Amino acid sequence: MPIALVTGDLGFIGQHLFQALIDTRKYYVVGLDWKRGKQEDILTCALPEVDVCFHLAAQTDARSDDVIEDARINIMGTLRILERYRARVVLAASTANPIIPYAISKHTGELYGRLYGARVVRMCNITGPGGHGVFEAFAKADVLQIAGKGDQKREYAPVERAVEAFLHSVDSSPGDVTEVRGIELTVLDIAQLFYPTKWRKFVAQQSNDLKTL
Repeated sequence: MPIALVTGDLGFIGQHLFQALIDTRKYYVVGLDWKRGKQEDILTCALPEVDVCFHLAAQTDARSDDVIEDARINIMGTLRILERYRARVVLAASTANPIIPYAISKHTGELYGRLYGARVVRMCNITGPGGHGVFEAFAKADVLQIAGKGDQKREYAPVERAVEAFLHSVDSSPGDVTEVRGIELTVLDIAQLFYPTKWRKFVAQQSNDLKTL
C-alpha cells in the first residue's frame, strides 16, 4: 500500500484531508504537525520516505505582519519539503493577492512548487467544521464584529471541495495547477444572509485586512 504524508495534519483542512485519505483505503496515511512538538517541525524533523506528500503545513494567519516568520515557515519550510519529495508533492497554495506578508509567502511557495514539478492546489477562503474564518467567527459570536464598512469581498468554498481537489490532484500531471473556486461575498453579505438576527459592531479595519478591489 502506498504511503501518503500530510504535513499540517492537525490543521483545519489537514484534518479533513487526512480522514478522507484514510477513507479511500488506498493509502497508509501519516502526518507531521508541529502542534505535537518540535520533533514534527517540518523545518528540522526527519522526513519519512513516502509515495506522495500533501503539503499543508503553513503559517496561516493572513493578518500577521511578521514577514520573517511567514518566510521561514511558508517559504523555507516548503523548500525543504520540495527538496525531499519534489514532484511527489501536492502543494496547498492561495488565491490571495500577494500584497501582504502571508500572501507573498504563499505565492512564493507556489512558484517554487511549480519549479520542482509539484502539483498545486490553489484555494480561496475555505469554510467548514473546524475552520477559523469569518463564517466560523460569526457563528460563535453573540455580536458580529465587522471591520470597516464590511464591504471586503472574498471568495468562499466548502472544505469538502478543497479535499476533493487534493485527492484528484494526485492523478494529474506534475506541475498542474487546480483552483478551488467558490462564491464571492462581502462580510456584510455573510452577516445579512447567514446571521440576520445577530447584533453588529463596526470596528476599525486592520492594515492587513483585504480591501475591496
